[in-house]
Amino acid sequence: MIYGADIGAKEIILHNGSQSLRISTPLEAQALIKPNDVVILEQTGAYGIRWAEIFTTLGAKVFIADGRDFKNYRLAHSRKKDDALDAFYLRRYYEEKRHKCRAYNPMQVHKRALIRQHIRNNKDITKHTNRLKQYLAMIYPTEDMHLWSREKLNNRLKHIEERLKQTPHALTDLVLAEVKKLKICLEEAQKLEEELINIARNHPDYEILKTFPMGDIEIATLLAYSWDIQSFTDKKAYIGYVLMGSTLEQSGSSIYKVKVDKARTEIKGIFYMLFMRSHRKNDPLYPLARLSKELINTKHNFKKRYIKFLSRFIELTYEARKHRTDYLTTLQNRLSRLKEELSHTKRKDLTEYRAMKLYRLTRSIKTIEELIAQRKDICFPLKDGEGTAPSLFGLAVINLTNKKEENHEEDQPLHSHSQPDDSYASHSQPEPASKPATTPDGHGRGNTLSSRMHKREVENNKSKKRRGHKGNTG
Repeated sequence: MIYGADIGAKEIILHNGSQSLRISTPLEAQALIKPNDVVILEQTGAYGIRWAEIFTTLGAKVFIADGRDFKNYRLAHSRKKDDALDAFYLRRYYEEKRHKCRAYNPMQVHKRALIRQHIRNNKDITKHTNRLKQYLAMIYPTEDMHLWSREKLNNRLKHIEERLKQTPHALTDLVLAEVKKLKICLEEAQKLEEELINIARNHPDYEILKTFPMGDIEIATLLAYSWDIQSFTDKKAYIGYVLMGSTLEQSGSSIYKVKVDKARTEIKGIFYMLFMRSHRKNDPLYPLARLSKELINTKHNFKKRYIKFLSRFIELTYEARKHRTDYLTTLQNRLSRLKEELSHTKRKDLTEYRAMKLYRLTRSIKTIEELIAQRKDICFPLKDGEGTAPSLFGLAVINLTNKKEENHEEDQPLHSHSQPDDSYASHSQPEPASKPATTPDGHGRGNTLSSRMHKREVENNKSKKRRGHKGNTG
């Protein structure tokens, strides 16, 4: 028997195709659900997880419907809001779009709950730390304890607590309570990280993702929202589900764009520091951050630039997990495919859309080549000949030693750092004015789009220098 289940806080409604049934206790569910029955739930948070556990215990096969896709499916059939209709259409949705329903995985659900709690706990740590600094500034006005870094303050909590007990002040009791709250949050953060890392290490894709330049928390978050890589048909489905914000809009040949205004909150929060760290010159992902900056070169589009960077990085993780290859091999395979696509695109008539595609392919190829070069420069061998992995400690040392030098260096455009090869240089650089612009096919069409992009980069670079000159004179 197949049941669609609409979950509520006090009761749920099951629909078997002919009638709807209301149950509110596990005993009622035990009398109704038989082993090997199929129950389809909607993503409703903790209440849905509770009933999924109950149905799994009773021997039923539990599936979770895709929230966004089911919402569109529901509105396309009926706009009437009714719990019994929701359960009925959940059952029909499973029959018509079974590939959109994912089997209930308790390990994945628990990991997502841990990640959300980890994010909330970090916000609490920030709140209690800032509040403690304000209190310390009032109690000890002649000292600079309120200027300490977060790490230094957390390491000296015991010293601060002992000193507060010896300081007679009206706020002493209040500050001691704040120190106690901060200690509890720090202990919880440590336990959450250990639990997340332990779950991630038991996943078969952990060793593959470990070769990527990211930490264990990022790996655990990525696995929590893409547990089974075989359940995704292609990379677009993978990126769309993980980010929940990359939707394609296409109408004929005039409209073709990808909207990236929204994204999954947990992914954005965990990977944000990875994106900010990638802006350092000697970071292994610096070429990828520079590519996203050049393709979306507007200071007001920082969020779009971040999503573009994240989507390209997640695409590499998909290829590595799908083909069971490490980070370096994935980059090399990606490079060969991009070169084949570039040569195939060159043989066609040049249009404005193809000119833009050639421009992006050229930039992507040089980015992948730089990523491979960065990967080879900052690797250290693993044990038992398992290959190589990025030395994050070595990166931290290099970043600290070069921090002063980086602050005085200006970011140069991408074409000034690395010129494209002769085979595709004609599409990434404007032709001289004295010569007619021609394509590799000899059709006599100029690459006007690439020329406009080059002029815009030159103007942006000049404006940067003017702003820097004004700041220095001031």
